Amino acid sequence: MIAGTLACLFFGDSTAVGTAQAFNRAATTPCAVIARIGARPEDMARWAAPAVPIGTAVVAAGFNSPASPSLAADLSRIRRGLHARRVIWLLPYDRDTAAIVERVAMSTHDYVLDLAELPSGDRLHPHSYTGIAIALRRWRIAGD
Repeated sequence: MIAGTLACLFFGDSTAVGTAQAFNRAATTPCAVIARIGARPEDMARWAAPAVPIGTAVVAAGFNSPASPSLAADLSRIRRGLHARRVIWLLPYDRDTAAIVERVAMSTHDYVLDLAELPSGDRLHPHSYTGIAIALRRWRIAGD
């Protein structure tokens, strides 16, 4: 990457935390992480994303606020704050929430990765984050 840029960033809630850990364990170039367990989209919308350009941002948001009436607006604010060449949204297991996340992603020509295809015990988190990390490697998000 060019000096003054980030190759990649994981941004969001516990799903971003777990996915970043799984991804970074095997990464040649580890990704930066701005994520917190239990974070809600309304919290994330107030976080400051890096001011430098980002190659790829992976966003996990909406998992903790499926019924929030401000979800779409919060997701849009999150997206506006990310100065990334490419953004990949992780779609939550909750189908109504996933539809909202996907609408926001499509409105900005972003990519989505649907977690509903991965086994989950609680319908919030996958049994393993390794599958997500493997799928993300196919996008070569960090030059790996």
